[in-house]
Parts: sequence; structure tokens; C-alpha cells
Amino acid sequence: MTDQNIFLNNFSYTKWIITLLLGFSAGVLDVSFFYIIIGIVMWILYRCWKPSTEPSAIKCQDKAKEQAKVPHKVTDREFERLRYLQVLVNNSWPYITKYLEKFLRWRIQPLIRSRFKYLTNFHFFDIDFGNKAPQVTHMRVQSDPEKKQILLDLKISLNAAVMVNVGISKTIMAGVKSVKLEGTLRIILAPLIPDVPFTEAVNIYFPRRPVLHLQWTGLTNLLNIPGLHTMTERMIVDQIANFMVAPKFFTQPLAANFDMKNLPFADPWNALRIHVLEARNLVANDFFSKKSDPFVVVRGGGTVGKTRVISKNLNPQWNQTFEILFSDLPGQEIEFEVLDKNVQRDDSLGSCKIAVPHVLKKKFIDKWIRLDNVKSGELHIKVETLKLFSDRDKLQKVLNLNKRPRPPKSEELSSVALYTVIQKARGLPVIRVSHK
Repeated sequence: MTDQNIFLNNFSYTKWIITLLLGFSAGVLDVSFFYIIIGIVMWILYRCWKPSTEPSAIKCQDKAKEQAKVPHKVTDREFERLRYLQVLVNNSWPYITKYLEKFLRWRIQPLIRSRFKYLTNFHFFDIDFGNKAPQVTHMRVQSDPEKKQILLDLKISLNAAVMVNVGISKTIMAGVKSVKLEGTLRIILAPLIPDVPFTEAVNIYFPRRPVLHLQWTGLTNLLNIPGLHTMTERMIVDQIANFMVAPKFFTQPLAANFDMKNLPFADPWNALRIHVLEARNLVANDFFSKKSDPFVVVRGGGTVGKTRVISKNLNPQWNQTFEILFSDLPGQEIEFEVLDKNVQRDDSLGSCKIAVPHVLKKKFIDKWIRLDNVKSGELHIKVETLKLFSDRDKLQKVLNLNKRPRPPKSEELSSVALYTVIQKARGLPVIRVSHK
């Protein structure tokens, strides 16, 4: 048994309870919203790894393997954990809403004012997220002793009445009266340590973009505000993705000597070369020509790439290459979306995804992938992993390999990856922002 497993198994009941109480006490004192999360997470881990007198008790890491083989069925023990977890989420919701209100006033409001010249007097007026907390429908806990981390996945669903009014100067012009949000929130405790607080940091993110639906009031007035009409639900999700959807994640340090370099997924050391080759049997969106003008958007690693548009073709050939760096953050994917180019709005011709860990394991993939959410269509892609060398003497060899003959109109291949880390800044000016 590894030291990490001994640490998990020998954790005393008292330590878990003390940690939980500290988390809630910090929340009551309005120290930090994230300490409430610490209390919840530690309580869950105690419930998950506590010794059981049942002879058929299964550890959480074994459950994750079983769930991959059989359909998920909520057992009595799992139901009990979810029920008590929901109680904790409900009790924490008032503190979470306070954090969200501060986030809108201090982060989103200045962002909108600076981005749109017509919205320098933009205001959030009434902000009330209601008393209905998100529902936790599923929970999964996994441990990775080798990387000294614990993963907690929470499937959350929120369908509640809210009141968020926005406007210009002192005039309320529009608002949101209900929110529907569904997604999986992942919490990673890493790296684990044998002393309080038992983990150096809490890392929070969405492995995939959450689904968001907003019901607006005064939508006619909203559309009359210059610039604001472009802030669709997708743009709001994009803003969430900028700091909370993989590969982005939020880190709350807990240990005094925490260093981001200690996180196993902090740096993007995995280089992937993605070839978008061709498609076949695409859907015809143009009613008159019975054709489409397809192009492909490639998303992954926080990077977005686009192929050229091929006019009036249902079996296009692009032969374009994209190179993206990925970290070891769990749950990352490469997304391919085929679109039909239009003047007003591009229409979807289907999409598909490939899991990054699958590519890293196989090293090389060359396959046709069926496009989802359309009647027909397949995309031919090729993905290969690139080995990064720190030895400059091998650069010439890489340059020679990249000079090999390639298909016409293909991009020049990269030979070097430059990764820059911003350590710190000082002497920055102080900017006062009104939160009223």
C-alpha cells in the first residue's frame, strides 16, 4: 500500500469534522467562499473513504472502474451521500450568491464598460439569485495516488427564478428572470499533503462547457442598447470558459508554501499536430444549389483554429494542419465543428470530439468520424503527438523532417514550441472602480 493510500485510509473522523466546521465558520465570517467548498469537499471525502462494516463495501476508486462497465445505479449509500451533500449545498447557497453578486459587480460590470464604448455607464442594479440552490444529481470521486490528487465530479442542475436587472446610468432597461444551468463541475484536490489543510490547493473548473439558458425581461429594450445585443447566451458561456472551462481552471491556494509548479497539470507539455483532411456526405443547406459552403472550426487547449471555406461542395478537402499544446488537466477534448458559411449566421453541419488522453495513449490516430446531430456527414482527421526536446542539437533534425513533401496548400509545420511564464508584476497603477 502506498503512502498516499495509507494517508487516505488513516484519516481520522475528528480531522474531517474539524475541517468541515472550519470551512463553515469561515463562510459565516465571510472570510472566503472557497473555504466553504473546502468544508464540503472534506466532508464528502470522509463519507467516501470512511471505514465500513459491510463486507461488500467498495472503495471509491474501485467504484469508478465498475461504473465504466455497467450502467450507473444509485445505491443506498450513494443516495445518502447525495442527500447530505445537497443539504450542505443548500446551506452554502447564501454565501455562494454573495460571491456571485460581487463577481458581477467587480468583474463583469467593468469588463462590459471597457469593451463597449456605448456602455461606459452600464450598471447591474438588482441582483438576487433566489433561495433555490443548484441540485447535485450525480457525484463521482476518483483518486490518483501517483499524481497525489483527488478528483470530485459533481453534476449540477439549476432551474430557478432570479432577478438580475441591467441598464444605463439610473435607468433599468432589461433583466433576467430565470436561469437554467446544467453541467459537470470538477474539483481537484492537488497536490495532497499529510498535514492540515491536507491539500496545497483546490482547483475548480468545468471539463465541458455548461449549458445555459436565460429568460429575459425587457428584451426589446435590451436589443436597443448598442453593443449589448451581441451578448448572447453563448457569449456569456464563452466568458465562463475564459476562466472556468478546461483548459482554464481556478486555483485557490491553501498551503502557505504552495507553488503552481507542483500541480501535475499546470504546464502544457503535450504537443498535438491535428490534420483536418476532408469530409464526405455533408448535409446540403442551400435549397437552390443543393450544396453547402463548409469549413471546420477546431477547438482545444484554449485555442481556436479555422480551415478555409470551400464553396458549394459536400465532399470538401481541406488538408490543413493545426498545432496545439495541451496540459495534463483531466477531461480535455479536441472539438471539430463543421459549419456552412453564410452572410448572417453560419449554420452547423455537425460536430465531433476526440478525447486528448486517448490521443496521448495511441500516439497516432487516422480515422473517419461520424458527425453528431445531423442526418449524414463524416470528417476525416489525423492527430499525432509530438515529442518536445530541450536539446538544441536536435533542432536541425526536426527542421529536416518538416521539410518533407506535403499536400498542396498545406501550412508550414512548426519546429519549436515557445512557452512563456509570467512570474510577477510590480509598480502597477491603482484604478478605482465603482461597484454601485
